[in-house]
Amino acid sequence: MDLLSHGADLRSVQELLGHKNVATTQIYTHLTNPQLRDVHRKFHRGNR
Repeated sequence: MDLLSHGADLRSVQELLGHKNVATTQIYTHLTNPQLRDVHRKFHRGNR
């Protein structure tokens, strides 16, 4: 979670941890659904 809260994107954290599924990363980083939505919004904000 520290990486995510300091600006790392979820996909990078997923790769660093070696997870095939983002849900596994969510479990291991103790990321809640609202936090996951915030990370997703932040990452995709410029793609609209």
